[in-house]
Amino acid sequence: MSREDILNRIKKSKPAIIDLPEIDLIDFKVDSDKIIDFISNVESTGGKAIQVKDRIEIISNIKKVFTDAKEIISAVEEVDLSTINANKITSAKVLDKLDVAILQAQFGIAENGAVWLSDKNFSLRSIPFICANLIIVLDKNNIFENMHEAILEIENFNEGYGVFISGPSKTADIEQSLVIGAQGPLSHTVFLI
Repeated sequence: MSREDILNRIKKSKPAIIDLPEIDLIDFKVDSDKIIDFISNVESTGGKAIQVKDRIEIISNIKKVFTDAKEIISAVEEVDLSTINANKITSAKVLDKLDVAILQAQFGIAENGAVWLSDKNFSLRSIPFICANLIIVLDKNNIFENMHEAILEIENFNEGYGVFISGPSKTADIEQSLVIGAQGPLSHTVFLI
């Protein structure tokens, strides 16, 4: 059998393309408080969610908790505790000992405690994964109920890079015990403002 015969048979047996079903978001509405659900789900993934009244309170909390942090990058202008100038970094290798990264999330999702980050808010894509402690600043008015709503929000996303992040890095593959920080941050804190 020739290559063309094989390809023609594959084309003939290929199923017809059908449109995806329309989903009515009303079917996924939950009668609960999005902020409470978000906080609960951040904590269930091993993270922390803290409600604050302003950015000064965020700075105060970070200074209290991360007293030994020497290498800090902040991509949130009003929470600038940076000891490293992110604009001068030419390689992720420089961030090998990054203690704390402070990033602004565009929105969060109540059903799973995830946040959406895009690289319009930080210079290197590796920052949220290479740091020891990831701190997210999120406007509590920007929390969606579920992933269906979140996907609609990023439907026309045309920036370079975006990612959903939920909780600190963890795995249970190593000798069947849970290891936090195996491939990424040891801690994940979301400040809801």
